[in-house]
Amino acid sequence: MSGAAEPVLSHDAGAARRPRRLGARGLLEVAGIYAALALVLIETLYPLLWVLFGSLKTKEEMLSNIWGPPSSLVLQNYADAWRIAGMGSRIVSSVLVTGSALVILVVVATPCAYALARLRFPGRGLVLAVAVAAMLVPPQVMAIPLFMVARDLGLINNRLGVAFVYAATSLPLSVFILRSFFVTLPADLEDAARVDGASRLEILIHIMLPLVRPGVALILIFGFIEIWNDFFLAFLLLRDPSVQTIPLGLVSFFQQYDSLWTLYFAALTITTLPVIVVFLAMQRQFIAGLTAGAVKG
Repeated sequence: MSGAAEPVLSHDAGAARRPRRLGARGLLEVAGIYAALALVLIETLYPLLWVLFGSLKTKEEMLSNIWGPPSSLVLQNYADAWRIAGMGSRIVSSVLVTGSALVILVVVATPCAYALARLRFPGRGLVLAVAVAAMLVPPQVMAIPLFMVARDLGLINNRLGVAFVYAATSLPLSVFILRSFFVTLPADLEDAARVDGASRLEILIHIMLPLVRPGVALILIFGFIEIWNDFFLAFLLLRDPSVQTIPLGLVSFFQQYDSLWTLYFAALTITTLPVIVVFLAMQRQFIAGLTAGAVKG
């Protein structure tokens, strides 16, 4: 009997190794999924390619061949856009404001999220509720009081002051994200560290923070994209052209030279490259952060 059972087992194993054939309905579902993904890919990539193509054309070719690739590469557009739009000083301002805001954001959001996740204190639920509610308030609603407070504190035309404002606007979402990561970590790690004599700050820096690096990468990417591309707060608080960021420079350049589309596209390409580079450099951490958040809630 044992000999008769073996061929059945080997037959079942072979059947399990063979790919399962899809029926007509399954093929339609797969084809629909790939068609939707292809549509999203085209919708996402073609505008970027269109701007890149436009930045490499002459003015005459831009009018005669709007949607297609350039026949020759006109790299002089980038040099002219850099000079006319004053991209150098504006990129420096954007880097200083964005970098300072991200440093402040991580330094403040990390202990706040850790306290909300691990410490037991009166009003903890209320603080978390206020943080969640703050995410629903757009900055435009607070434009007048924000401007008055910034004026009274001397933050107008102050890059570091604007960085504090940006960090404050990104703080609720960052605290919410980091708290979800801290909650998933086992409490045994902290107990073992306290037995060894570690303080709360040492536990946070040396034990907990390395374990939530995907969450930190997540808030850095979200914060970078939001701050780097922001126009409203920069327009509200940075009135001096010498300290204005890239979005303000692009609007000013387009208002003055609205017919120079090739140079405008070159300036757009220059400002978009840092976002793409940052995302590619932190792509693995970004995906890990999204996956961890989806799995662990």
